[in-house]
Amino acid sequence: MRGRIPMSQTDPLYPDGEPKLAVDGPVRTIVLHENACLIRSGEDLTDTGETERCFYMEQVEPMLQAGMQFLCDEGAAIGCFESRYMRVLDERNRPTDRTFGMSWWRDLSALEEWAAGHPSHLKIYGSGMKHLSTFGPETRLRLYHEVTVPAANEQRFVYVGCHDRTGLLRAFG
Repeated sequence: MRGRIPMSQTDPLYPDGEPKLAVDGPVRTIVLHENACLIRSGEDLTDTGETERCFYMEQVEPMLQAGMQFLCDEGAAIGCFESRYMRVLDERNRPTDRTFGMSWWRDLSALEEWAAGHPSHLKIYGSGMKHLSTFGPETRLRLYHEVTVPAANEQRFVYVGCHDRTGLLRAFG
């Protein structure tokens, strides 16, 4: 992931500063610190056949859901400010065969540490590798990761009348 972020070649991208919360009546605005990290990681089963789809739904998806739930419920302790796992809806608001997780992290190193060694991610990764090795070149499952490290002045999260566990407000618990 770092290899695709040019700035990381000369900068370790450690967090610089602290997240800031401004309150104006019912409006709360958050600006994260420099080098906070956003990852969007997705899965697309649209082109899979029945056998591959069943394998994924029974072997991989439960591990993915559990890992995403861990980040949502307990991620703050390891540097994950906020995480959510979503299913893409079509134009008629019906569920599709595409899902993605999106989470904000303290920095790249916190995300890397979770990915490299946390049991929740190791289960996701292991089940994903089992899926890919089972179906080999016939795999029709599509996976992707998008990672960005926006500057602090490129982020602004505005919450109006939201409860304290909404999105990044959780970071200020």
